Amino acid sequence: MSRYVPWDSTLGGMAVRHGVTQRAVQQAGTLGKLAPLRRVGKAYLVDDLAAQAWMRSSSRRRRWSAVVREAALDLLTSGTTRLISGPEKSRLARRLRIMDARGIAHASGGLGIWARYSTVGSASLDAIGPSAVAMSELGILEGESWLSFGRTEDLDAFEAEHDVILSADGNLGVVGRSEPDNRLARVLLDAYMLGDARVSAAAAVRLEECASAL
Repeated sequence: MSRYVPWDSTLGGMAVRHGVTQRAVQQAGTLGKLAPLRRVGKAYLVDDLAAQAWMRSSSRRRRWSAVVREAALDLLTSGTTRLISGPEKSRLARRLRIMDARGIAHASGGLGIWARYSTVGSASLDAIGPSAVAMSELGILEGESWLSFGRTEDLDAFEAEHDVILSADGNLGVVGRSEPDNRLARVLLDAYMLGDARVSAAAAVRLEECASAL
């Protein structure tokens, strides 16, 4: 079960669980690659879903610029983009064809700003990832999940407007993004990073199929 995890006392435990060094975990939090639940004094609070998403998008390669990221998501979704053209577009397509889901997730910026809440009511959110993907798209039977995932423009405003409590055991995961994005590639990336083992693996396969088809 997930719980509040302070960096100071569990760096070693997280490193062992995820097969990385303590320094790698610390740097990930410092650089914003591992989305903290909140910072309390000198300690970060992080939940298992954020750690999972970080590991599924970890790489030493360089991340894309915002324009290239959007172009890549366009290409993966529809095979074309208006954001870049000519040799740059061809190079990006060639690179995508040989990338795996982890590489794409890393290059696109990982999970981003994140929070997790406990809530007993409904919240007005754009569904993302595991809550937005059609399970038939992944070859998985539909099923109920106690966890749901959504997007909001401003996490602070969301907290002020809804009856939610910040919790590392919460049933609602929320990513802070300025605009809704229903492109298949974005939905698959979020499902890959946030889904359970079965959903994540299926989303990775589908995403890599989109890339290999370019």
